[in-house]
Amino acid sequence: MKRCIILLTVLLFFVSCQSAEVEDPNFIGRDKEKYHSAKEGESKTLLKEILDKQTEFQSFKSEFSMQIQTFVPKKDNVYLDGKLFFSKETKQVKIQLMDSFFGMVFTELIADPNQIQIKPTNTKEIQTLPMGDILIQDPTTNKKFAIPFPVIYEYLTGTYLSEIQKPNAKFNTKDSRIALTKPDGEYEYFFKEGHLDRLELASTKRGLKAIALVKTKPEQIHPPREITTKVISLDTEKENVLILIKLKKSQMTEPPANTFRF
Repeated sequence: MKRCIILLTVLLFFVSCQSAEVEDPNFIGRDKEKYHSAKEGESKTLLKEILDKQTEFQSFKSEFSMQIQTFVPKKDNVYLDGKLFFSKETKQVKIQLMDSFFGMVFTELIADPNQIQIKPTNTKEIQTLPMGDILIQDPTTNKKFAIPFPVIYEYLTGTYLSEIQKPNAKFNTKDSRIALTKPDGEYEYFFKEGHLDRLELASTKRGLKAIALVKTKPEQIHPPREITTKVISLDTEKENVLILIKLKKSQMTEPPANTFRF
């Protein structure tokens, strides 16, 4: 009986720790009156300041925990664990998603700048999609969650550096913001002391707005310590999901080439 009480206490403590609220950031949006072309002197100065302060985005591997907080049809939390691999040379990312309780891999994902491949471990079928939204299914409840993967991918790989150097980029030099129109929506990169602090996406085509915030340590800009992503429905202006990814045990190393195979 005593052992049961101790076990129950431990379980209650575990559940209470797991139910922490995810940070709920506000969507700032674009100020269309303050942007300049990439050719203007002020734009070139801001771009140079950003590029001069960038950390090299080395290959790495890491473990992570993910908390998904949903609001429709009711507020709920889902917890997942995983492993993450990034190759500097190929710009490939591999993610293994695992359930938090047993640690079993239920989905693997491999992405590069152009496409995402997803393979559930219980099947041989591989789904290939253009870079964009992905659906994650909770193995316990079978709920599916849409995640705008580009805003997470660009943080992890540093590919936003090539994006902000495109000729059609627009610069808000006063607020250190760079806006870019892509086929899937309007992206905006917010910089703080030369480092990417926030990424916003507004997509009429996909019917959503998304925000990604990053937290780092002064001595470790890459890989980030935490990424918080919020997805908002354009038609209701209400949040659909909040996602918190915490990276841990990160190691700067080149994963073997066979890592990026199923």
